[in-house]
Amino acid sequence: MNNVVVINIIRFIILVLIQVLILKNIEIYPPYIHLFIYPLFLIMLPFTTPPWAMLLMGFLLGISVDLFYDSAGLHAGASVLMAYVRSFICKGMEPRGGFDNNHYPNKRAMGFVWFAQFASILLAFHIFWIMMFEAFVLADIGLVIIQTILSFILSILLIGIYQFIANPKY
Repeated sequence: MNNVVVINIIRFIILVLIQVLILKNIEIYPPYIHLFIYPLFLIMLPFTTPPWAMLLMGFLLGISVDLFYDSAGLHAGASVLMAYVRSFICKGMEPRGGFDNNHYPNKRAMGFVWFAQFASILLAFHIFWIMMFEAFVLADIGLVIIQTILSFILSILLIGIYQFIANPKY
């Protein structure tokens, strides 16, 4: 196995552990705001990751979190959606010359503004999916939007802090 695969396996384990051991126990209410860091694994996968592998890793990531949250596929569905949408977002945000084969979506390689926009779009899809299906009632759409916005703001701040502290190369 090469270095990038090992780093991503370690990142997977660390982010899931942070999510289920620390962030799961932090409850901010009302209106029941959740903190999410585990989607960062999918956000930071290499640009050259094949779509089928993205979907598979999205499912594995989500189901790993679902096991600890007792949420019966909620996080798996959100992660698969994010993995699916990621390729379209990458194409929409691709520079004119295309991505270099050695570039990864992180602050160091692409710049903080580009990374923040990329992560924000993907995280918004992820959190809205979770909040919508957690409520599962269109009558509560106002509460869902408030929860989504507040959870998004805190989660993107957490992801930004991770990018500055860890400053990952891959």
